[in-house]
Amino acid sequence: MKRLALLASLIIPSLSMATPEIKGSPQDLRDLIYPISRVVTLHGSAKETAYSDQAIVNIIVTTEEPLLSDAIASNSSLREQLTESLIKAGIDRAKIKNSKFSSSPQFGWLGKNPSSYKVINRVAITINKEGHLQSIARLTDENKEIEIVSTSFEHSEVSEYTKKVRSKALAKIMEQKADYERTLSIQLTPVNVRTNNIGYHGTAGAGAIEEVIVTASRTRNSKFEDSFSEAYIETEVSSFDEVQYEASLSVDFQVVPSATTD
Repeated sequence: MKRLALLASLIIPSLSMATPEIKGSPQDLRDLIYPISRVVTLHGSAKETAYSDQAIVNIIVTTEEPLLSDAIASNSSLREQLTESLIKAGIDRAKIKNSKFSSSPQFGWLGKNPSSYKVINRVAITINKEGHLQSIARLTDENKEIEIVSTSFEHSEVSEYTKKVRSKALAKIMEQKADYERTLSIQLTPVNVRTNNIGYHGTAGAGAIEEVIVTASRTRNSKFEDSFSEAYIETEVSSFDEVQYEASLSVDFQVVPSATTD
């Protein structure tokens, strides 16, 4: 019995000496036992309005001849005349783009042989002045082979305005950060940034403009729909005059109590 008591007296002090001493405030002890990651997320959004400064006018040039080779040659000649006229009107040649031609035989009421060949070519013209549009309209009035099929409006400063709304959204978040730090006596350290949404879209401001231009051109030639396949029109049109840019960001901040002095 004495030997057991002696053994216990030797072991217990050694165990007590091996246990580390824990120091700190009650809050420090709570953080040690129940660690909590304190992260707060702040959100910010911004909008900017701009106006389209250029337009893309899509026209088609249609020629029809008994021989396919003549129809191709006639279409090429007419498009070259069109290009030269547009250049004289002040439009840069680099802004005039021709697509690949398409041809389709025109069959008569009798027989399997085509009665003629039709060649169609689309020309996309980028303009930035109203006078340029007037020049194009004048050419369509003077040539029944030329038709306006669509007009889409664009804003050339997409990159600049995208950065602008992103910066504004971030600035709003940093304003919130400063307000929380001042009011709650905390420090917020950014640990993650998320882009919820950033982009632009057009309002319907100029939708009526395109409708007037295209409708007026098509009315001049009522057979347009019959002579041109809609599948050929390579367009992704979103006509607008006013452009609205939007950005929405979220930033995660690590929360740290501010150091206080007595």
